Amino acid sequence: MDKKNDQIVIINSLRGIAAAAVCFYHFICTTIDFVHDQFILDFFHFGLKGVQLFFIISGIVIPLSLIKIDYSAAKWKNFMLKRFIRIEPPYLVAVAIGIFYLIIRNYIPGAVAIDISPSFTTILLHIGYLIPLFEGHEWISPVFWTLAVEFQYYLVLSILFPLVLSSKIALRIIFYLLFIGAGFLGLSDGLFPHWAPYFLAGILYILWVKGKIGKLEFWCMNGILAPILYYLLGGVDLGIAIVALLVIHYFANAHSKITLFLGKISYSLYLLHAMIGGAFVNYLSHLYTAPYQKVLIVLIGFGISVLSAYMLYRFVEKPSHAYAKKQD
Repeated sequence: MDKKNDQIVIINSLRGIAAAAVCFYHFICTTIDFVHDQFILDFFHFGLKGVQLFFIISGIVIPLSLIKIDYSAAKWKNFMLKRFIRIEPPYLVAVAIGIFYLIIRNYIPGAVAIDISPSFTTILLHIGYLIPLFEGHEWISPVFWTLAVEFQYYLVLSILFPLVLSSKIALRIIFYLLFIGAGFLGLSDGLFPHWAPYFLAGILYILWVKGKIGKLEFWCMNGILAPILYYLLGGVDLGIAIVALLVIHYFANAHSKITLFLGKISYSLYLLHAMIGGAFVNYLSHLYTAPYQKVLIVLIGFGISVLSAYMLYRFVEKPSHAYAKKQD
């Protein structure tokens, strides 16, 4: 951890890796009748697990930000306002791009002759991340579901975090039980409770690192949490959590220019890749079928996604971050 600014440098690189992994998953595994080699499909299918890496990271960085401001219930309004300012503008621009894409798709030669333009109600439900709560409505982009989970996490954590900051272990135990118990509610994976125990893995780590809980409490809780994660989410997801936390702990300051750049634009890249790069790959997948052409299509699709993400970052996300910092 960088002591000067209290940041874990490698987390930005991990964000970039996670976003790139999800990109290649969508380009290769969800483009219909594009790649047929089962080994390649199986390999890149793991890119979908970039989402779990994002959740572990959020489990660390959001509590860290709350600890830094000595969070209390009185600071709830300011915290949520800053989160809205940081995440909403890029998301709303991405929603607008998605609406345009779904409408213009009806006029693209060779596209499936089904009108999937979103209804006005569907668009409104996107604004409040409410799609999972209403039947008959779908996300404009398939990646937006994780934003709903993250927003619900911000909301729940902002309400309950004073418990875990308490010097009374009984209140901390209540916090742990609420997060663990949420995973047993059997709710959809499009809702936060399904992933609550997973976020808790990151929360426990940063609480220990920042001295808010002792080593004994940290290891006891992880001893309880690990088999629960295995039972609820499986060995692969548990493995991702363990490896991610080990990398973050032992290589906190590791970085490279490429991964740092991808990390910087990771949110914008995640928002746009399925609609821009994915649309590019999907369209050309029907025209070029040679193996080398498929590789080029995927790489160019990724390049287009990165370029569009940088534009969104430069003109929307970065100014939003700067404005959010002024809200202290």
